[in-house]
Amino acid sequence: MIILETQLAARKSRMSVNRVRRAVQRKELPGSQQGITMIEILVTVVIISVGLLGAAAMVINGLESNRNAYLRTQASILAYDMADRIRANAGQVASYDNFDFDSEDEDAPDLPQCFTSDEGCGPAGLATADLAQWARALDGVDGGVILLPAAVGSIALAGDEITITVSWLESQWDEGAGSVSDQTQNFVLTFNL
Repeated sequence: MIILETQLAARKSRMSVNRVRRAVQRKELPGSQQGITMIEILVTVVIISVGLLGAAAMVINGLESNRNAYLRTQASILAYDMADRIRANAGQVASYDNFDFDSEDEDAPDLPQCFTSDEGCGPAGLATADLAQWARALDGVDGGVILLPAAVGSIALAGDEITITVSWLESQWDEGAGSVSDQTQNFVLTFNL
């Protein structure tokens, strides 16, 4: 009987311990919380929004940098193309001197007749054709695509030194004005024959 009473007392004490545990689990202890408050959700949303805006700004800056690099590459291709044309027709280097073309103010010149004829162009006609093709490339006439916005090309001869300058407009952030403004960029190629 004593054993039975002992077992019964032990069982009652286990049941009471389990009841106390369940009661403690159901009741909220001081300083604990049961869920997320609206303020915590709003703070999280604000932090995530700021992070996403920063990521978007980085993407936009990256795209702008890629565009500017593309324009600089196009300018260098146009300048080196003209340099190769002058080197190929070195006997007529004086024909290329003082050439200026502004795609905003001028129409691209027509190609000379010799360019499309069966006989082809002589050295002087080739110089005229080279300048016309280069001006058309600056203006975007042949390909239908303007390679550089507001492109300007010039060639100057000083002794044995030839300078080819290609200019264009590039949109950049102006800190002083606090806005985007168009700024003229230049690519200058100087070489000797």
